[in-house]
Amino acid sequence: MGRVLALSSQVARGHVGLAATVPALAALGQEVWALPTIILASRPGLGRLAKYPLPAADLDALLAALEADGCWGELDAVFTGYFPSPATVTAAAQAIARLKRANPGAIICVDPILGDADRLYVAADTAAAIRDELLGLATLATPNLFELAWLTGAGQLHARDVEEQEVVQAARRLGVPTVAVTSARETQEEIATALLCPAGVFWCTLPKYRGIPNGAGDLFAGLLLGHLLRGQATPAAFAASLADLDVVLAASTGRSSLVLTALKPPPS
Repeated sequence: MGRVLALSSQVARGHVGLAATVPALAALGQEVWALPTIILASRPGLGRLAKYPLPAADLDALLAALEADGCWGELDAVFTGYFPSPATVTAAAQAIARLKRANPGAIICVDPILGDADRLYVAADTAAAIRDELLGLATLATPNLFELAWLTGAGQLHARDVEEQEVVQAARRLGVPTVAVTSARETQEEIATALLCPAGVFWCTLPKYRGIPNGAGDLFAGLLLGHLLRGQATPAAFAASLADLDVVLAASTGRSSLVLTALKPPPS
């Protein structure tokens, strides 16, 4: 079992952010210390958009309290997802930099939640802070194709006509040792995910389900990190995480939220 400090959004209704990532990690036997960067009543698009961002000073104080407790050496990984402001990114980045000095072996997984479908859904200065302050600390990043293009200045990349080599070149420009690009290529029937890691470049294709609720990217990032913490080699963890994701997506077609009860614990 590993221990993960997870920083992202928390919704009461729906399965996005921590409400997807934490169950994924828990299903794979990982202990999660979840610290919300923002609290929402429902995921965007599901209900009323009532949201309460955590002030950067409060996030900084909470992270400092964990550091002062001397428990950072117990962590095997840090996961970051959604941030509501540049200042919260800075608070997280500074804490992670200190944690890396104390615990150099920790996996730092950055899921750069910036946007999709050719648009940012965080402020541009928040997206820039994730690019400039967080990605340099990452050992693993899990952008979607739009996020990859925005972060690397690759221009607009469209999953229906992008070439594999364009995705690979952009992912290498990210400067992170291991990168998994979700929704990297797609057809009418399939969606492909790309992995770049020290072992090579790998692609995996899943069926394209209709009417899938939000949160698949958050779920995949948690599954990939969870399988890595189980000691699997990166290509095997990548394949296993997508197989788990496929089970959930198949069960979630036409639902308002991901059906996370479809996740099955792996054999011990």
